Amino acid sequence: MAIPIPLRPSGILLGAPAAQITIDAFLDIQCPYSRNIWSTLIDVLDYYKNESISLKTHIIALSNHRQAWDLSLGLFALADGDSSLFYNFATYLYDRQEQFYNAEFMNKTHEDLRQSIADMAHEHSGLDRKKFIQRMSDSDIYTLARTPIRYAATKSVWATPTYSSIMPMTSS
Repeated sequence: MAIPIPLRPSGILLGAPAAQITIDAFLDIQCPYSRNIWSTLIDVLDYYKNESISLKTHIIALSNHRQAWDLSLGLFALADGDSSLFYNFATYLYDRQEQFYNAEFMNKTHEDLRQSIADMAHEHSGLDRKKFIQRMSDSDIYTLARTPIRYAATKSVWATPTYSSIMPMTSS
């Protein structure tokens, strides 16, 4: 069996790639604690916008959030590599988290969830719902969505939100 190597490293970067400080955040789009910290992370980045700081977000799906996996697929499908779209749609989803939380989906199907995500993507960005759902099923989107949880495991991250700052090594 071949070892799958992701097309790109985990995380979606907002800010300068060579920033002196990068906040590395592991979040679940369905996690209420991740939702609570989301605006603070964005505010910190905005507050220090003239400094050398960036935010790298790794969206992981916790096992007790059954809608999180498909929401992650939808987030990566809509952003399609554009970090601004990623952060804008993540904010949009966090603002509507009650629409897809566990109690809301107790008696709904997987297809109901996919249709709901397509509705939100259409409302947010005007995307064609059918094409969007097809894009959510593409293998590259699957790889983008699964890479963060594997990366999180290498960092001993098992809960959300988890965050740390990364500072580049300097020579003495």
